[in-house]
Amino acid sequence: MADKTRITIVGGGVGGYPAAIRAARMGAEVTLIEKDALGGTCLNWGCIPTKALLQSAGVIRTMKESDIFGVKCKGYEVDFGAVMARKNTVVAQLTRGVGALLKAKKVKVIQGTATFVDAKTLQIRETGEKVQGDAVLIASGSVPGRIPIEGIDGPDVMDSNQVLAMKALPKSVVVIGGGVIGVEFAQFLVAMGTEVTILEMLPGLVPGVDREIASLLQKQMSAAGVKVVTGAAVKGIVHRKTENVVTYTVGDKTETASAEKVILTVGRKPDFSLLDVDRVGIRHERGAIVVNEFMETSVPGIWAAGDVVGGIMLAHLASAEGECAVRNILGHREAMNYRAVPSCIYTMPEVASVGLTEEKAKERGEIQVGRFPLRGNGKALVLNETEGLVKVISDRKHGEVLGVHIIGPHATDMIAEAVLGMTMEMTAEDLANAIHPHPTVSEAIMEAAMVIAGGAIHMP
Repeated sequence: MADKTRITIVGGGVGGYPAAIRAARMGAEVTLIEKDALGGTCLNWGCIPTKALLQSAGVIRTMKESDIFGVKCKGYEVDFGAVMARKNTVVAQLTRGVGALLKAKKVKVIQGTATFVDAKTLQIRETGEKVQGDAVLIASGSVPGRIPIEGIDGPDVMDSNQVLAMKALPKSVVVIGGGVIGVEFAQFLVAMGTEVTILEMLPGLVPGVDREIASLLQKQMSAAGVKVVTGAAVKGIVHRKTENVVTYTVGDKTETASAEKVILTVGRKPDFSLLDVDRVGIRHERGAIVVNEFMETSVPGIWAAGDVVGGIMLAHLASAEGECAVRNILGHREAMNYRAVPSCIYTMPEVASVGLTEEKAKERGEIQVGRFPLRGNGKALVLNETEGLVKVISDRKHGEVLGVHIIGPHATDMIAEAVLGMTMEMTAEDLANAIHPHPTVSEAIMEAAMVIAGGAIHMP
């Protein structure tokens, strides 16, 4: 036991607990400190609970469309309490599972708030207990972001954590922020029967997503009943007895939107506020801990991973960074590779992408774009979900795939094929020549690649 490397990990979310398990598998003695619930944001206030809620919304959609499939379904009733209870059950099952995995690997878990004493010692604020190790991995995650506007601290303004703890379904909401979190909440709530207005400051929803794909999603959101206002700069919120009035400007016009509740979804910010990183000299810039390509901070022996280092805040990336960090702690020399990081939105239809958008790829040189609409895909027609598209973007000179973007059913599962391919530096021809199972929606990826590599079969 004495020869084992002792690693202290701060944060039991998806940046921390997979790193703890990986480190234990590699022979380290691991202590994990978590101030709240194991699983962190992903399992408790993010990925898992929101997808559980969207699944309930999907059931409603299936019932509404049942006539198309020859099944008559006379009405339905939403039991919001039961919807939230199911979400809680799913979350609880998974967090218990994380605890069991850590226990099985003999990871010591301490419930409490960690703060640095020195570069190798952390103290638990609640108990005074000190934890020493050979290396520290900071994976303390993030908290919901806020914007400095009048009325933002009012009683009816909720962040994403508070939305997931709602006891009653609001009749109407204004969602400030049309990013991933905002569109997922909007689609869940509109399916439940809530009137939803999204106010997005930028010209389109889901900034950063390929513009063509984002435009299709915005069209689908509007068709589902969500009122979308883009280019809307929110100026303030006035709280009245029965409603909240959000004032915003579009160009030189001042407008208002009223609702029972206001949901603030303007992203998240790294959270290391309680660690006292300045005591040990850890460099941080613009609210995030600075790390090198090996996930090491400016202080030798202290590493960081996940949302706390800023950049792309995605659960699967946090896990990859955490595991990369512990491999380096334990003597490997492995740089973090950000070339093929998938991004997913679990709306209906789903959106998923990896690599460069068409806009970004054009900035780098000459490209080819293969598009295949899902109306030409047999499985999509069977599912009655033909409003979608696959785009494959490749370098014109060598044919290397630079990006894949999907909007349609099962997009978030299908993107894994493109992630693997891009990790292996595949060309569009490689993708087009790979035999895909039939009938599947994934054939649309092959067909989009075929557009570049000689022409799709199921397009005129």
